[in-house]
Amino acid sequence: MDDMLTASAQTVLADLCTPQFVRGVEAAHNRRAGRELWRQLEALGLLDALVPEAQGGADLPLAEAAGVLFAFGQHALPLPAAHTMLARHLLAAAQVEAPRGPIALAIAGSTQNMAFVPYGQVADAIVVETAAGTYLVSLDTACVEKHGDGLDAAVRFDTRTAHALPARGIAELGALVTAATMAGAMQRVLDMTTGYVNERQQSGRSPGKLEAVQQQLSVMAGHVTATRMAAQMGCAAHRSGQQRLASAIAKARASRAAPLVANGAHGVVGAMGIAAKFDLQLYTRRLHAQRLQYGSESFWDEIVGTRALDRWNGVAEGVAGILDALDEAAMPSAFSRARPTTLRH
Repeated sequence: MDDMLTASAQTVLADLCTPQFVRGVEAAHNRRAGRELWRQLEALGLLDALVPEAQGGADLPLAEAAGVLFAFGQHALPLPAAHTMLARHLLAAAQVEAPRGPIALAIAGSTQNMAFVPYGQVADAIVVETAAGTYLVSLDTACVEKHGDGLDAAVRFDTRTAHALPARGIAELGALVTAATMAGAMQRVLDMTTGYVNERQQSGRSPGKLEAVQQQLSVMAGHVTATRMAAQMGCAAHRSGQQRLASAIAKARASRAAPLVANGAHGVVGAMGIAAKFDLQLYTRRLHAQRLQYGSESFWDEIVGTRALDRWNGVAEGVAGILDALDEAAMPSAFSRARPTTLRH
């Protein structure tokens, strides 16, 4: 990963993407909300990091920008910056001028003229894949309706007023960048939970038996590390023959870990964790929503299993353990790092 790029992202997000800012964007019900931060991200060149230099970008591979995606999730960025980085890359490859505002990635529903769009309420455009092809759709020409309690939207569009693109695989790209931002959010949830436990211990108000809490935090740390590793592997496979499989593994791992990390945190923190004024819920609420975006773990598990069956000529024993093997590769290192340092005695 590009450490300088990640550090730049962390600096501006720490200064501007505060919990108060996130709440403000979510409550604004205004497509233009949060644009002061968007301009800062634009000025740093983060949004064009994947665009070729000849077209004004940094021409970085996605693996080098993975740290930026993690940072977006770590700060609960309420704008589709990760989507926009991929969308601008696709548009540059198609020699199409990209809108300078937020662009979200979407998959059309069965009617082919409507899509559920993460961050759709704060986007200017979407790159949407339909059965007939992929299109760049301006939301000025679409019908946008709020979907749920967050920033997502149901968008009805007409491809006759859209720009056709020679791109496919939007679902796997959306799944990959979502997995990466989820990894960042899980890390923040773990850090907040650990900080809460340490603060309670120092004040003499232990939140429960130390060994049980230590074990819960270690389990959470294992899931966080496994998710981050899977997301990094997915980013490294971008634009390769393994992109779909690596994206499937990353999203399946992130979606499987999301409720375990979120519920584990709330189990340690208690009822206070769901309070509107407590920052933890900003991250756990989004993790639960992102778990289903671009396919849940069951959807992507089927993709991984099918690929494994094809590769091993129907040897089912290999399929049953493929994701467990990934966990086993990641978990020991996570446990060994977490146990000695999680709590301060």
